[in-house]
Amino acid sequence: MKKSLRKLFVVGMFCSCAFAQQVAAQQQPVFAQYLFNGMVVNPAYPSMDEFSSATVVARNQWVGMEGAPKTAAFSFYTPINASNTSIGFMAMKDQITIYSQTGFRFNISQKVKMNEKLFLSLGLNGGMEQFSDDNTHLGTDDPVFATNQKYWKSDVGFGMILFSEKFFVGIGAPVFKSFNLGSPANKVAFKRHLYLQAGIIKDVSKDIKFRPGLLLRQVTGAGLQLDVSAVFLIKDIVWAGATWRTEKTASAMVQVQILKNFMLGYSYDFASATHLKGMQSGSHDLMLNYRFSFKKGKTLTPRFF
Repeated sequence: MKKSLRKLFVVGMFCSCAFAQQVAAQQQPVFAQYLFNGMVVNPAYPSMDEFSSATVVARNQWVGMEGAPKTAAFSFYTPINASNTSIGFMAMKDQITIYSQTGFRFNISQKVKMNEKLFLSLGLNGGMEQFSDDNTHLGTDDPVFATNQKYWKSDVGFGMILFSEKFFVGIGAPVFKSFNLGSPANKVAFKRHLYLQAGIIKDVSKDIKFRPGLLLRQVTGAGLQLDVSAVFLIKDIVWAGATWRTEKTASAMVQVQILKNFMLGYSYDFASATHLKGMQSGSHDLMLNYRFSFKKGKTLTPRFF
């Protein structure tokens, strides 16, 4: 009982850290550290893990540009014993120029056994988001921007993932509805997000594993965006690799198992297009993950997806 209370206390500290930070854009942000924070892009993700997990991520984007996006997020999920069901919670705060977005979502997912090696996870989420703008910093007399705006909107999302110990492929829509906010003269549009994600894990040697992956993102009205990643796992302790995106950016990332239950991750995004390099000095992601089990005596196993 005391161990469970200590674990819940650590989860509470994670939540406090997430809200103590200011946070990426009015469209749904995707962190460079999404490889092991998959609930951000697919509500079915928690049922891929047999353990409980709490994650804090902070992103400082396009450093050097005034009003650049800042994002912080906290997520937690846990399996319900003997039911193959997982429940979770995610909260996020997003700031870009005068616009901010704050939201929370509850998540439920179910794992279905297809055969001895293959499983299907189905997930749903639902929650509320607040969108606001602070026009007092614009320094304009235009009556369109004379007052600040604040709106609450509800939304739902869904996802499914087919997976085994060696691969996974999934489709998710964490933001399913499209809607417009604000007056016709000062309107912000929010579009449905759809993600197709896949990855495999391959042994390179006794101590090294290779995990290539891709994330295809479709935002209504914005076309397709592709992330291609290549990451190596060294001695089941250190993840290191890189990601390339069709938005003409790339990132280098590293994650280290600093303690038995804790993983610390960092990634640096930079512009690969020459004309973008002088406009900003890159983006930074910092992640801290606490992974554990409420079940006494259960041995923590490495997570590959």
